Amino acid sequence: MGCDIHLMVEVKDKETMIWEEYDVADKLLNFIGRNYKLFSILADVRNGVGFANVDTGDKFVPIDYPRGIPKDASQSYLAYVEDFAIDGHSHSFFNLVELKEFDWYGQKNKHRGFMSQEVYTEYKRTGEIVRYVGGVSGENIKKISNQAMEEIIKNKSMPDKEETYYTNVEWEQSYYISAASFVDNVIPALEKISEDFRCSNEEVRIVFFFDD
Repeated sequence: MGCDIHLMVEVKDKETMIWEEYDVADKLLNFIGRNYKLFSILADVRNGVGFANVDTGDKFVPIDYPRGIPKDASQSYLAYVEDFAIDGHSHSFFNLVELKEFDWYGQKNKHRGFMSQEVYTEYKRTGEIVRYVGGVSGENIKKISNQAMEEIIKNKSMPDKEETYYTNVEWEQSYYISAASFVDNVIPALEKISEDFRCSNEEVRIVFFFDD
């Protein structure tokens, strides 16, 4: 079963000092999608595993572990959380300062996935990760080592035409690559809100939870 994030943006009213909903979350969610790597970074959710608990790589070090629902959350967010009741989990929040100060570019993580013979051939040629799957199975699926796959590619080994070959590959990427859409779109959107409201980066935050 898939896991999704539910997110709201809040801004602190300068006169009342009360957090209020800022109606932009739906647009920001388009940049987030079902990105388990990002979920891992935000709240240790689906960290190192994908659908059906397949291994996707080493665990990320999250910005923080779930902090719970803010005690001063907006009424809109509290009502949103109440609608999901026990179906919502891993509640947390971050202000813009915390998101901007996190080391998205310097931290790296190892990822793992299976590539078909065709995809692996292109990967060895270019060094670029284009396509892969977290897990693969089936009657005519055969998992082989990288060395065995390379021998097939170099025609040093004759493949069985009845089989489809896959090999497990490990590679390293920065946290930024794993969450580029969030860093490139969501954080700048929050910065724009901060500018429009003439408030500090500590007075703009995202509040969120997950369901699966």
